[in-house]
Order: sequence, then structure tokens, then C-alpha cells
Amino acid sequence: MMQIKRFFRLSSIVVVVLFILNGSGFAAEKVSKVILTSPFSPLAMPMAYIVENNLLKNVAKDVELVIWNTPDQLRAMITKGQAHFVSIPSNVASIFYNKGVPLNLVRISIWGVFYVISSDTSVKSLYDLKGQEIYIPFRGDQPDLMFQTVCRAQGLDPFKDFHIQYVSSPLDITMSLLAGKINNAFMIEPGAAMAIMKAKRKGMTFKRVIDIQKEWGRATGGSPRFPNAGVVALPNVLKSPAVVDAFLKAYDAGVKWTNKNPGDAAILAAKHVKGVNAAAFEDALKYTIFESVSGRDSRKALEVMFSKFMKLNPKSVGGKLPDKGFYY
Repeated sequence: MMQIKRFFRLSSIVVVVLFILNGSGFAAEKVSKVILTSPFSPLAMPMAYIVENNLLKNVAKDVELVIWNTPDQLRAMITKGQAHFVSIPSNVASIFYNKGVPLNLVRISIWGVFYVISSDTSVKSLYDLKGQEIYIPFRGDQPDLMFQTVCRAQGLDPFKDFHIQYVSSPLDITMSLLAGKINNAFMIEPGAAMAIMKAKRKGMTFKRVIDIQKEWGRATGGSPRFPNAGVVALPNVLKSPAVVDAFLKAYDAGVKWTNKNPGDAAILAAKHVKGVNAAAFEDALKYTIFESVSGRDSRKALEVMFSKFMKLNPKSVGGKLPDKGFYY
């Protein structure tokens, strides 16, 4: 009789252990809070989707979306660990990594958002703009380096064949376009969509005349897309693999949903991001190559881009190609 009782007792223990190991009925301890952060761009949409649908509820008690607007804000969030997952331009992620921040690039999701817009709708190529003034944001950074690379691949000298005017913000370009002060600009979505839409209301016409993604493909001998931006996981969350895995699944789902439901995605972004014009965001998505690819699978494309940038401005990627530890 004692043997039978002992058998059932041991059997019960085995069942409980198996029950725990397979995850049924057993909840891992949740982290208190996960902070997602993004710039004012389509990058915010998958994160807004995650927050709206509470997709990290199994791993976090609270989830917050914070929008960063300045390089100083971004720097503080990364160096002081004020966030967990950060949407960021890919070369900026490389800079932080090469400066010793042990972050991981977990996703590249923006593969093209750059266009030259002009009041001259007959423009077909950069040659049509020779001798003219072009406004470009962020001197020495992605837009500038993309423009220089594309120009040189076509036998053009960006500094001799054009009158480049650098500005610190795409908003400055939009204001100048609407004031009728400039005719040509290198724009980033959703800035291009917003500028075109606002100009139309004022009886002005601007058009995306040059698709920089296509020009980049010709310049590099590759596809008409490039690894513009994505998401990094900071050290404070990399120690919680369950949170990282849950985020990646949710983020991938958010990107797919955004592509299938651009109207709803734009409305959702307007709800979670102050200042978003839903109509402009929806239009911008038509001109945004949005696909979630792992950091590791993006490495080849990133190294092509980083190598081009290093020839023009080594500081733009942190002075060297990031090693394999950069890629999640």
C-alpha cells in the first residue's frame, strides 16, 4: 500500500514538473516596464500597434511609447538606458555600437524613404537639376551621404554641379517650400508627403521627381532599396531574452499589419504620436519600403551602405564597420 502511495506521489511530482517545463499554466516573472521609442516617422507605427494591442502583456506589466525628436534625446535614451527598444537610423546605431554601447541591431524595417521633390514636375533625373539649388537636411549624415553617392555614381559632382543648402531639420525645408523660397529639396517620408499635401492647399505644386532608392540601386549594382533604419535592443533588455523574443514577434506583426492597413495604421500613429497628420502618413506609406528583416540577415546590405558612407565621412558609421556582435 505504501508503495502505491509513493508511486502516485512521485507521479504527481513528475506531472507538475512537466507542466512547468512545457510552459502551460506557468508564467515567467514579468518585467515592470518596457519603453519603446521612435522618431516622428513610419517607424512609429509598429510600436504604436504593439502598445494599442497590448502585445507584450505576457512579458511586461507596462509598455510605453516615447517619441524622440532631437539627437540629444536619442543620445540620453541610449547611453543612460532610458529605453529598451529604440527605432533609429542604421548608421546611427553603428556609431553608438562603435563607441562602446553594447546594443544589438534586431531589425531593419525601413528600406527606402528618400525622394527629391521639385516644383518642376518635368524633372526626370539629377541632370535636369544641374546648376540649381537643392536643400538637404542633416549635413554629413544619411540624406547627404546618399545624395553624394548617387551623384558621383552618375558622374556628377554634388558640390560643383549643384548649389547645396544644408539645413538642420526637414521642417525647415517644408517651411521654405511653402513660403515659395525654394524649388527643389531632398526629402524624407513622411516629410515629403506633408510638404506636398500642404503645398496643394496653398495652390502650389510639388512632386516626387526622383526616387533615390532606384538611383541607389544603380549606384551600387544592387536592388532599389537600402537599409535606412530599424530597431536596436539596448543592454538593459538583452538580458531578458523572453522580452526580446516577444517584442520581435510583435514588431514583425506590426509591420505586416501596417502594410496591409495603411489607413488604420496612420490613424493609430496619430493617436499615439503628437503632431501626426494621418492623411500624410497614409500617403507616405505608399512611398516607403517597409519590411521587417533581422539584423543578421540585413548585414550584407548594411555593409555595402556603410562602406560607401565611410569613403565620404567615416564618422557617419563610427569610424569602422561594426563587427558581428552588432547584429542580433
